[in-house]
Amino acid sequence: MNSFVVVRLDGAALVWTDWTLNGTVAPELYRVLQELLDTGAKPVVIDLVEVPSIDSSAVAVLAAAAVRAGQLGFGLELRLPGGHAIPVRDAAQLRSALMLAYPTAA
Repeated sequence: MNSFVVVRLDGAALVWTDWTLNGTVAPELYRVLQELLDTGAKPVVIDLVEVPSIDSSAVAVLAAAAVRAGQLGFGLELRLPGGHAIPVRDAAQLRSALMLAYPTAA
């Protein structure tokens, strides 16, 4: 399965998808984000603008990545439907940001 497009430029990384983020793709999302964090990518931008919905398993993966990135000193940058661009450094910030575009997911 290839649900995510990852673009690297210098140290930065952009993760893009238009899939529904659910339990089916959550393991792949986890792998992609962990690999980026393991290799020192920063910033890590996650573009969810075209994502129709997110379930709790994907929220948990994104929250874990936000916590880890925050511990590394930089956090994640979310791009959400409606033109929202929000930096998140922990699980609470991530869930709060997701409420803007996916009120039933966070």
